[in-house]
Amino acid sequence: MAGDSNAELMTDYLDGALDGDEAESFAKLLASSPEAAREAASLERMLSLVRELPAVEAPPDFYENVAKKLRRRRMTGPGAAGLVVIPLQVISILVILVIAATYLMLELEREDAKIEKDPTAKPSKLEP
Repeated sequence: MAGDSNAELMTDYLDGALDGDEAESFAKLLASSPEAAREAASLERMLSLVRELPAVEAPPDFYENVAKKLRRRRMTGPGAAGLVVIPLQVISILVILVIAATYLMLELEREDAKIEKDPTAKPSKLEP
């Protein structure tokens, strides 16, 4: 990330967007570092070439086409997985609730079976 901020600082310096103290500090850095000075000169040449390029007008439907592509990318891109995750989470919760309800129903049936036994009945030989 430090390289990115240095490149941004260099671009701002070459565009004259730095205030007095920052510009002076960066000028001292360029004077003390031949590598930084070469990089600044290279960037300055590239920027001047870009500035000399003729202006190009976008086709009339350019913005509409870009908007369509962005909408499609949102639907199929990495963020689209979130649309699938939510239903899977809901399904998972429903499965857990069904399992819990089944378990509770089985437990209630078992408790009902214990209550229905006749307490005066003699235990059978099969029961321990």
